Amino acid sequence: MKAIIFDLDGTLVHSAPDIHAAANVMLAHAGRDPVTLEQVIGFIGNGIEKLVERCMRATGDVPDDMAPHYVEMNRAYAQDLTTLTRLFDGVRDTLDAIDLPMALCTNKPEIPARDLCDQLDLTRYFTVITGGDSTKAKKPDPLPLVHTAVALGLSVKECLYVGDSITDFRTARAAEMSFAYFTGGYQPTPVEGLRTDECFDTWDGVDLARFVHR
Repeated sequence: MKAIIFDLDGTLVHSAPDIHAAANVMLAHAGRDPVTLEQVIGFIGNGIEKLVERCMRATGDVPDDMAPHYVEMNRAYAQDLTTLTRLFDGVRDTLDAIDLPMALCTNKPEIPARDLCDQLDLTRYFTVITGGDSTKAKKPDPLPLVHTAVALGLSVKECLYVGDSITDFRTARAAEMSFAYFTGGYQPTPVEGLRTDECFDTWDGVDLARFVHR
């Protein structure tokens, strides 16, 4: 293993409370009822557009013109990226202990991903940050993950991907990259095909090297 690539939301950071707050601002602006934090956690993982669409579907019909709601969600979220967001316990100690290049590959758009990392003092860990709009496809398409490995100057076989969702699992499989699954994230249902030896439930003392396929 020559590098480790991480997902962001639900993997390194518990960002759902701020996403939830922004989603309810967007829904109120649209004259809709609010959604719960649990609902929003279930909506995270496929990019901001999918999350907004799922919020709309949960509170009524999905409008033909979604553009104003995407804009409002992005505006509301940008105002409070880290008001309620925190790192999961043990994440910073783990990142501090890794003596390899590291990168992010997230479906969050690149600008808010970078802003969040700046505000939480995470940017210094990552050589590359790939957002959901950095390439022509989002996860689970393998393109963003392959792009991240190439930007590190490495092949997919030389990297480990760490995530918390079925989207991350499918992305790693499609890219044929080793995968480590954080069970304390946002995936609401079991992931079919995931092996128990690919899973870890705490960041405290985790040895990510053991997840590399040999």
